[in-house]
Amino acid sequence: MPESFPLVSIVTPIFNEAGNVALLASRLVEVFQAHPEVSWEWVAVDDGSTDGTESKLREVINAAPRWQLIQLSRNFGQQSALRAGLDAASGGAVIFLDADLQDPPGLIPEMVARWKAGAKVVFAVRRSRGESRARQFLVSLFHRCFHALAGGRMPLDSGNFGLCDREVADILRKLPEHDAFLPALRAWTGFPAAVVEYDRLSRHSGSGLPLLKLAGFAWSAVTAFSDLPLRLIFLAGLVISSVGFAYGAILFAQRILQFFGFFKELEVLGFTTVAVAVFFMGGVQLLSLGIIGEYLARIYREAKGRPHFIVARRESGGKDIP
Repeated sequence: MPESFPLVSIVTPIFNEAGNVALLASRLVEVFQAHPEVSWEWVAVDDGSTDGTESKLREVINAAPRWQLIQLSRNFGQQSALRAGLDAASGGAVIFLDADLQDPPGLIPEMVARWKAGAKVVFAVRRSRGESRARQFLVSLFHRCFHALAGGRMPLDSGNFGLCDREVADILRKLPEHDAFLPALRAWTGFPAAVVEYDRLSRHSGSGLPLLKLAGFAWSAVTAFSDLPLRLIFLAGLVISSVGFAYGAILFAQRILQFFGFFKELEVLGFTTVAVAVFFMGGVQLLSLGIIGEYLARIYREAKGRPHFIVARRESGGKDIP
């Protein structure tokens, strides 16, 4: 690769981050100015913000050498906003960067260097997180569960923050699936990858994603990338059926032996046994139906074929735009 790099696009999904936009822009400008040998593009995607984020972006986005401002018609969610930015980005490499300033833009040059060295995908892996212990525990639990359920495709403690080559970006753009989990799909492509480690910072402002939404996002990621929950239903049914069959066989044998005068002192308590079995099996069935229903809902959404997002407005500019 020549010393003068091809265009590098930084895609930033933004939802109600008006308090962070100015500082985010200043941090990116520091990167742009420190590495003039790279042609930079900032693709900011306003995911239906309602707090004045768009007007704040208009005030600062011209500081980028080249920029695109994409406004979605409503809030479609983080992954859809990333896809909108991915579709618009024209760089030879595309970097995903959240707008909450927990992921430091100062790490971007190191990612670009790994890309220059031949990596098609660069993952940013968190050594530590600047969050509460409860949130750290829940997020760590998700990453480890997802790592196991998805076959270890995505490095532990990595997320949106990362880089993919244009070849990988074009493959991701062609994937038609809804509810796609792009960080894992980058790894799924199987191209040469590199890892950079960093310490995740605390949010500059705001409360971040609520734990309930975080749990929903985690579940969506698992069901989007793994069918193991469906297999676990089969295994659970097999185990429970085996236990029930064994218990029934023991009771039958006990009754036969009592008929011949053995184990007369043992009693089979009918109501308690039946009640526990009914409640247990009822709970297992409802849980299983819920998991199956989630996958059926995904099939239903895919069958409708609705667009992943709707762009209300798109603007672009910059010093190198003719």
